[in-house]
Amino acid sequence: MASIGSDIINQIGGSGSGVNTSKLVDDLVGLQQAPEEQRLDTREQRIDAQISGYGLLRSAVSDLDSAVQGLANEDTFNAKQASISDNSLMAVNELNPDAVPGNYRVKVTQVAQSQSLASAAGAFSSLNDEVGTGTLNLRFGDWDGGTFTLDPDAEGASIEIDDSNNSLTGLRDAINKADIGVQASIVGQEGNYQLLLTSPTGAQRELEITATEDAGAPGLAQFNYNEVEQGFTQQQEGKDAILSVNGLEVTRTTNTIDDVIDGMTFDIFNADPAQEVSINVSEDRALAETAIRDFVEAYNTFVNEMQRLRDTDTDEDGQGSLNNDSLAGNLMRSVRGQISAAVPGLDQGIDSLASIGIRTRLDGTLEFANDGEATDFSAVFSSQFEAVRDLFVPSMESSNARITPSNFGNRTQAGIYEVVITQEATRGALTAATATATFPLDVTSDDYSFSIELNGRESAMISLPQKSYASLGDVATELQTLINADSNLREGGARVNVSVEGGALKFESNTYGRDSSVAITSVGANAGELGLSEATGTTGLDVAGTINGEEGFGYGRILRGALRSPAEGLALEVANGATNATVNFSRGFGSGLLSTLDTYVRNSGLISERESTLKDDRVEVSEAREAMERRSEAYRARLEAQFLNMERIVRSLNSTGSFLEGINDRLPFTAPPR
Repeated sequence: MASIGSDIINQIGGSGSGVNTSKLVDDLVGLQQAPEEQRLDTREQRIDAQISGYGLLRSAVSDLDSAVQGLANEDTFNAKQASISDNSLMAVNELNPDAVPGNYRVKVTQVAQSQSLASAAGAFSSLNDEVGTGTLNLRFGDWDGGTFTLDPDAEGASIEIDDSNNSLTGLRDAINKADIGVQASIVGQEGNYQLLLTSPTGAQRELEITATEDAGAPGLAQFNYNEVEQGFTQQQEGKDAILSVNGLEVTRTTNTIDDVIDGMTFDIFNADPAQEVSINVSEDRALAETAIRDFVEAYNTFVNEMQRLRDTDTDEDGQGSLNNDSLAGNLMRSVRGQISAAVPGLDQGIDSLASIGIRTRLDGTLEFANDGEATDFSAVFSSQFEAVRDLFVPSMESSNARITPSNFGNRTQAGIYEVVITQEATRGALTAATATATFPLDVTSDDYSFSIELNGRESAMISLPQKSYASLGDVATELQTLINADSNLREGGARVNVSVEGGALKFESNTYGRDSSVAITSVGANAGELGLSEATGTTGLDVAGTINGEEGFGYGRILRGALRSPAEGLALEVANGATNATVNFSRGFGSGLLSTLDTYVRNSGLISERESTLKDDRVEVSEAREAMERRSEAYRARLEAQFLNMERIVRSLNSTGSFLEGINDRLPFTAPPR
């Protein structure tokens, strides 16, 4: 600055200062903002490095998380494989992890088939021919000659035909939309159309059809197929599949068999009583061993990546970007702690990675113990596979088969829980008055209709088909089918059981708990003969009980642990008759480590929070840089104003000096003589 001042002084006598004020202002502004700019640059570089480092950290944790998920999945350790001796008669299409290993000998005597009904030939010349209006009641059961036996567990349907669908195509579409498994189609050609109905497979899935015609538009009675009138011709009867498994003969309604061999679903194609097919189900442990070895490899990669991110040296590839970062340090300590710790809730001697031959090296990575060492992984895996499985996956065991653990939550703590049931769950029910009707009961001319509210959902009017009933039990079976076929109730999943107790109809919801209820909301003129009147039944009760002495939360038949208790999130399904049980819960190594990793990598986890903070810091740096630029511009403006004034003063001084020099030059010529 001294040289600049000298330049200014040296130029005062000339015309203008002669100073490069523009460069001088730039230099002064640069000197003024240089310290703050360097500080902001350093902070910005550090933040950018941390943001990049957290991106790499998230990737590393996610890769480890993916590997651990296999260890936490029971299906990994329960995998099965099946072989079949002959695929011409049947084929295995699904094998669940809960399949029971063993050899199964299967013979197929008969395959299931559907009943097929065709309407009268020549009855319809056009697809738009009217069929009449009213209701078609479809029910499932078994035809034996001319006698129909209703299947009360099969859902039928009431098909409404009105002016909007009063045609052959409208009837076809209405039956298909009922979604009860009956396929309706139209066959034939112009001038000769028939309605073809195909029921689901099975001897108990044959159709009974009864029409209730509207008085002003008859015609639906031509589709009757009941004990009184048959407007359809049976083309094919319904049959069950008949097969034997290990000598035990069973019948099923379909050719897809999913409940004969536990955990296995297979399809049968052809019948050949003389041929026996062998199916072998065995454990597939290779999947579990691969998952464990993949985890060790993924963990070692994770450790190396964490060491690189937390190194004291830095380079362009993220190395050292999270050096001394507390979150990264806490993550590493948490994971290493679980790697070396015993899993709570296990008491079989195998409760840690070290106990199955997976040990930690000096650098923090994992390795498998060598063959011949005291704890060899391969030997332990082969000889104590069940214990190895329990080490990795959650396990829940109950001393009472009527109290079954079904789920657990993130807050559920491993341990032993004593469960005491103080109240059983019940279902909503309504018992009508004693029936006064005389049987056999003919309902063809009277109104026995009613509507029912089930679990809070109200049905349409339920009307008995116009026929005769031999007993109140037959009426109960009919009503159960009609109620369960109601579309309003089916949409809500509501079902009812109808039985006879002491000469009265009893309606019982199929669900348990406070939301289970039954009520009769309206009745027809003659419904009172069946004991029906507008009435509300008894609401169901939720299960109640304690878990380790603390009152649980019951809903239906599920009892859950109290909030903020060690059992929080534990769900137990309690069957009637249960009084107490001891439940042992272990979260397992895989689930425990997943829970730890989840706190870091979930959308609202610790890494996301830290990344959000860093992005906010990055914005703060940008705002601070903008503020610095504004201050620098203000400083520049002040300097430019000051130098401008200086230039004006210098120019004024230069002008005065020139004037004085001119006067001085003229003085000898104007002075008086001596």
